[in-house]
Amino acid sequence: MQPFQVAWYNRAVDDDFQLPDLGRPSALGVLIGNTRALWPCFRNALRADPRRLEEIHPLDRYVTAAILSALGSVALRWEVRFAHEPPPRRVAMQQLAHVAGLAHLSPSHLNVHAVYGPWIALRAAVVMDIEGPADAPPSPPNPCPDCESDCMPRFRKASGTAGSAPSDHAAIEGRWRAWLDVRDACPVGRAHRYTDEQVRYHYTKDQEVLKRLVGDST
Repeated sequence: MQPFQVAWYNRAVDDDFQLPDLGRPSALGVLIGNTRALWPCFRNALRADPRRLEEIHPLDRYVTAAILSALGSVALRWEVRFAHEPPPRRVAMQQLAHVAGLAHLSPSHLNVHAVYGPWIALRAAVVMDIEGPADAPPSPPNPCPDCESDCMPRFRKASGTAGSAPSDHAAIEGRWRAWLDVRDACPVGRAHRYTDEQVRYHYTKDQEVLKRLVGDST
Protein backbone atom coordinates (compact mmCIF):
# COMPACT_ATOMS: atom_id res chain seq x y z
CA MET A 1 0.00 0.00 0.00
CA GLN A 2 1.17 3.52 -0.76
CA PRO A 3 -0.43 6.68 0.73
CA PHE A 4 -0.87 9.79 -1.39
CA GLN A 5 -2.81 13.02 -1.52
CA VAL A 6 -5.71 12.82 -3.97
CA ALA A 7 -4.93 16.28 -5.31
CA TRP A 8 -1.48 15.09 -6.47
CA TYR A 9 -3.08 12.57 -8.76
CA ASN A 10 -6.05 14.66 -9.88
CA ARG A 11 -3.74 17.46 -11.00
CA ALA A 12 -1.82 14.99 -13.16
CA VAL A 13 -4.70 13.40 -15.12
CA ASP A 14 -7.63 14.39 -17.31
CA ASP A 15 -11.09 14.81 -15.81
CA ASP A 16 -12.22 11.40 -17.07
CA PHE A 17 -9.67 9.64 -14.84
CA GLN A 18 -9.94 11.70 -11.66
CA LEU A 19 -10.63 10.23 -8.27
CA PRO A 20 -13.44 11.49 -6.03
CA ASP A 21 -12.11 13.61 -3.20
CA LEU A 22 -15.15 13.40 -0.88
CA GLY A 23 -15.26 17.19 -0.78
CA ARG A 24 -11.70 17.31 0.52
CA PRO A 25 -9.14 17.93 -2.29
CA SER A 26 -6.26 16.99 -0.01
CA ALA A 27 -7.94 13.75 1.06
CA LEU A 28 -5.89 10.66 1.83
CA GLY A 29 -5.60 8.15 -0.97
CA VAL A 30 -4.18 4.65 -0.62
CA LEU A 31 -2.91 2.76 -3.65
CA ILE A 32 -3.13 -1.01 -3.22
CA GLY A 33 -1.05 -3.45 -5.23
CA ASN A 34 0.46 -6.89 -4.98
CA THR A 35 3.59 -8.87 -5.65
CA ARG A 36 3.70 -12.55 -6.56
CA ALA A 37 2.67 -13.24 -2.95
CA LEU A 38 -0.95 -12.86 -4.07
CA TRP A 39 -0.84 -16.05 -6.13
CA PRO A 40 -0.72 -18.70 -3.36
CA CYS A 41 -3.47 -16.85 -1.49
CA PHE A 42 -5.64 -16.90 -4.61
CA ARG A 43 -4.78 -20.55 -5.24
CA ASN A 44 -5.87 -21.47 -1.73
CA ALA A 45 -9.14 -19.58 -2.18
CA LEU A 46 -9.84 -21.50 -5.40
CA ARG A 47 -9.17 -24.82 -3.71
CA ALA A 48 -11.38 -23.90 -0.78
CA ASP A 49 -14.23 -22.94 -3.12
CA PRO A 50 -13.87 -24.32 -6.68
CA ARG A 51 -17.12 -22.60 -7.62
CA ARG A 52 -15.01 -19.49 -8.12
CA LEU A 53 -13.92 -21.06 -11.41
CA GLU A 54 -17.42 -20.46 -12.76
CA GLU A 55 -16.86 -16.69 -12.56
CA ILE A 56 -15.69 -14.83 -15.66
CA HIS A 57 -12.85 -13.02 -13.87
CA PRO A 58 -12.22 -14.96 -10.64
CA LEU A 59 -9.00 -13.14 -9.71
CA ASP A 60 -10.65 -9.73 -10.00
CA ARG A 61 -13.57 -10.99 -7.92
CA TYR A 62 -11.19 -12.38 -5.30
CA VAL A 63 -9.27 -9.10 -5.09
CA THR A 64 -12.48 -7.09 -4.86
CA ALA A 65 -13.84 -9.22 -2.02
CA ALA A 66 -10.56 -9.13 -0.08
CA ILE A 67 -10.20 -5.36 -0.31
CA LEU A 68 -13.84 -4.65 0.53
CA SER A 69 -13.56 -6.97 3.53
CA ALA A 70 -10.55 -5.04 4.80
CA LEU A 71 -12.27 -1.70 4.23
CA GLY A 72 -15.29 -2.84 6.20
CA SER A 73 -13.45 -2.13 9.45
CA VAL A 74 -12.37 1.40 8.47
CA ALA A 75 -14.27 3.92 10.63
CA LEU A 76 -14.14 6.67 8.01
CA ARG A 77 -16.12 7.56 4.93
CA TRP A 78 -14.34 6.05 1.95
CA GLU A 79 -14.66 5.26 -1.74
CA VAL A 80 -12.73 2.71 -3.75
CA ARG A 81 -11.92 2.36 -7.45
CA PHE A 82 -10.62 -0.96 -8.76
CA ALA A 83 -8.12 -1.27 -11.59
CA HIS A 84 -10.43 -3.58 -13.52
CA GLU A 85 -13.39 -1.18 -13.50
CA PRO A 86 -14.45 0.36 -16.83
CA PRO A 87 -15.12 4.06 -17.45
CA PRO A 88 -16.41 6.27 -15.93
CA ARG A 89 -14.73 4.76 -12.84
CA ARG A 90 -11.41 4.02 -14.50
CA VAL A 91 -8.23 5.22 -12.81
CA ALA A 92 -4.89 5.76 -14.54
CA MET A 93 -3.24 3.32 -12.17
CA GLN A 94 0.24 3.47 -13.68
CA GLN A 95 0.27 7.25 -13.51
CA LEU A 96 -1.03 7.04 -9.95
CA ALA A 97 1.75 4.63 -8.93
CA HIS A 98 4.31 7.13 -10.26
CA VAL A 99 2.68 10.21 -8.70
CA ALA A 100 2.23 8.47 -5.34
CA GLY A 101 5.89 7.44 -5.31
CA LEU A 102 5.29 3.69 -5.36
CA ALA A 103 6.98 2.79 -8.64
CA HIS A 104 8.68 4.74 -11.42
CA LEU A 105 6.80 4.79 -14.73
CA SER A 106 9.44 3.76 -17.26
CA PRO A 107 9.65 4.58 -20.99
CA SER A 108 8.54 0.99 -21.67
CA HIS A 109 5.24 1.80 -19.93
CA LEU A 110 6.01 -0.46 -16.98
CA ASN A 111 5.98 0.70 -13.38
CA VAL A 112 9.30 -0.37 -11.88
CA HIS A 113 9.42 -0.73 -8.11
CA ALA A 114 12.79 -0.22 -6.43
CA VAL A 115 12.68 -3.74 -4.92
CA TYR A 116 10.18 -5.76 -6.93
CA GLY A 117 10.95 -4.24 -10.32
CA PRO A 118 8.07 -4.61 -12.80
CA TRP A 119 6.70 -7.67 -10.97
CA ILE A 120 3.83 -5.87 -9.31
CA ALA A 121 0.15 -5.44 -10.12
CA LEU A 122 -1.90 -2.37 -9.23
CA ARG A 123 -5.30 -3.30 -7.88
CA ALA A 124 -7.23 -0.42 -6.32
CA ALA A 125 -7.22 3.18 -5.16
CA VAL A 126 -9.06 4.03 -1.95
CA VAL A 127 -10.00 7.58 -0.97
CA MET A 128 -10.64 8.29 2.71
CA ASP A 129 -12.28 11.30 4.32
CA ILE A 130 -9.20 12.43 6.21
CA GLU A 131 -6.26 14.63 5.32
CA GLY A 132 -3.58 13.02 3.19
CA PRO A 133 0.20 13.65 3.29
CA ALA A 134 1.02 17.32 3.61
CA ASP A 135 4.38 17.17 1.85
CA ALA A 136 4.97 17.68 -1.85
CA PRO A 137 4.39 14.58 -3.99
CA PRO A 138 7.43 12.31 -4.08
CA SER A 139 9.36 11.65 -7.24
CA PRO A 140 10.14 7.93 -7.40
CA PRO A 141 13.72 7.39 -8.57
CA ASN A 142 14.27 5.39 -11.70
CA PRO A 143 15.92 2.20 -10.39
CA CYS A 144 17.22 1.37 -13.86
CA PRO A 145 18.04 4.45 -15.97
CA ASP A 146 19.31 2.40 -18.94
CA CYS A 147 15.99 1.32 -20.47
CA GLU A 148 17.20 2.01 -24.00
CA SER A 149 19.76 -0.78 -24.19
CA ASP A 150 17.41 -3.74 -23.79
CA CYS A 151 13.89 -2.91 -22.64
CA MET A 152 13.01 -0.37 -25.32
CA PRO A 153 14.03 -2.52 -28.32
CA ARG A 154 11.77 -5.25 -26.98
CA PHE A 155 9.03 -2.71 -26.32
CA ARG A 156 9.21 -1.48 -29.90
CA LYS A 157 9.09 -5.06 -31.15
CA ALA A 158 6.03 -5.85 -29.04
CA SER A 159 4.36 -2.60 -30.11
CA GLY A 160 4.77 -3.68 -33.70
CA THR A 161 2.32 -6.51 -33.09
CA ALA A 162 -0.35 -4.24 -31.63
CA GLY A 163 -2.02 -3.40 -34.94
CA SER A 164 -2.44 -6.99 -36.04
CA ALA A 165 -5.24 -9.35 -35.09
CA PRO A 166 -3.77 -12.76 -34.28
CA SER A 167 -5.71 -15.44 -36.12
CA ASP A 168 -4.25 -18.63 -34.68
CA HIS A 169 -2.89 -20.02 -31.43
CA ALA A 170 0.75 -19.52 -32.38
CA ALA A 171 0.20 -15.86 -33.25
CA ILE A 172 -1.68 -15.20 -30.02
CA GLU A 173 1.03 -16.96 -28.02
CA GLY A 174 3.74 -14.96 -29.73
CA ARG A 175 1.98 -11.67 -29.12
CA TRP A 176 1.66 -11.96 -25.35
CA ARG A 177 5.13 -13.45 -25.04
CA ALA A 178 6.51 -10.41 -26.86
CA TRP A 179 5.04 -8.23 -24.12
CA LEU A 180 6.36 -10.60 -21.47
CA ASP A 181 9.83 -10.17 -22.99
CA VAL A 182 9.62 -6.46 -22.21
CA ARG A 183 9.01 -7.19 -18.55
CA ASP A 184 11.65 -9.92 -18.44
CA ALA A 185 14.23 -7.50 -19.87
CA CYS A 186 14.12 -5.31 -16.76
CA PRO A 187 17.07 -6.19 -14.50
CA VAL A 188 15.35 -4.88 -11.36
CA GLY A 189 13.50 -7.32 -9.13
CA ARG A 190 14.22 -10.49 -11.09
CA ALA A 191 14.21 -12.53 -7.89
CA HIS A 192 10.54 -11.53 -7.51
CA ARG A 193 9.39 -12.66 -10.96
CA TYR A 194 5.97 -14.27 -11.07
CA THR A 195 5.79 -18.05 -11.40
CA ASP A 196 5.22 -19.38 -14.90
CA GLU A 197 1.59 -20.26 -14.17
CA GLN A 198 0.97 -16.81 -12.70
CA VAL A 199 2.58 -15.18 -15.74
CA ARG A 200 0.45 -17.19 -18.17
CA TYR A 201 -2.79 -16.39 -16.38
CA HIS A 202 -2.04 -12.68 -16.06
CA TYR A 203 -1.26 -12.37 -19.76
CA THR A 204 -3.88 -14.73 -21.19
CA LYS A 205 -6.65 -15.15 -18.57
CA ASP A 206 -6.56 -18.83 -19.50
CA GLN A 207 -9.05 -20.59 -17.20
CA GLU A 208 -7.23 -23.89 -17.74
CA VAL A 209 -4.39 -22.50 -15.62
CA LEU A 210 -6.78 -22.07 -12.72
CA LYS A 211 -8.36 -25.48 -13.20
CA ARG A 212 -4.92 -27.04 -12.93
CA LEU A 213 -4.33 -25.10 -9.71
CA VAL A 214 -7.46 -26.58 -8.19
CA GLY A 215 -6.65 -30.07 -9.44
CA ASP A 216 -3.05 -30.00 -8.20
CA SER A 217 -3.13 -30.24 -4.42
CA THR A 218 0.63 -30.71 -4.08
